[in-house]
Amino acid sequence: MANSILKALQDFGARQRYLGIERCNDWAGQTTAQLKPQSLLDVGCGDGGMLFRYFKKVPPEFYGVEGAPPLKAAAEARGLKVSSYDLNGRWPYADNKFDVVFSNQVIEHLHNCRLFAEEAFRVLKPGGTAIVATENLCSLLNWFALTLGYTPFSLMQTCGRYLGNPLGLHYNEPISEPVPIDHPAFAGISGHVRVLTVRQAHELFTLTGFETEVGSVSILPLPDTLSRVLEKFIHNRGHYLTIKARKPLA
Repeated sequence: MANSILKALQDFGARQRYLGIERCNDWAGQTTAQLKPQSLLDVGCGDGGMLFRYFKKVPPEFYGVEGAPPLKAAAEARGLKVSSYDLNGRWPYADNKFDVVFSNQVIEHLHNCRLFAEEAFRVLKPGGTAIVATENLCSLLNWFALTLGYTPFSLMQTCGRYLGNPLGLHYNEPISEPVPIDHPAFAGISGHVRVLTVRQAHELFTLTGFETEVGSVSILPLPDTLSRVLEKFIHNRGHYLTIKARKPLA
């Protein structure tokens, strides 16, 4: 009986999580498309396909960053100019190069999120915008896990396994990794190493020099319809952070 109830809760949670991540993707994609960039950098572009769902006209200069060789090849086949490098370090682009820097579900995998923000600021043109989506450490769902004495859902991936939270969808399952455990990139590839809060993200990007707006969407595990209502009043408890950071003109 207990297992059946847990399975039902997990199935419900999986559905709400899917709706939440899709809303987060829609916010990021639609916001980027509305900016009509002529030059765009997609940091963590995967196969390059996500933003094509939202663009009516693809930017003439469309760059990407992707470390997985098969995904890099797929993005290049779509016309992206793709590079691979350590995102904890400097980026190989000139100052003031891009209208938009886009990054979806990447910054939480990095140790050096401050340098990430600084490099985004550097490569953006004056008036350019960084659109960043990530998970929220102080979401209602993560707060609930901590209250029970469990690891926050956003930090369950631990060196190749999902650990610390029996309510997690993949609890105690192994994760197949493309690099060995002693590889310098293993920590970031295998999980989330620095999950921000709404306030923390706002301070990070503002101190870098951006004009910053940070919110959150999808107050999991609530039903999506209820979450949409409550987000208007509880801006910092959604599971996904939405960061819009504009580089000033002067």
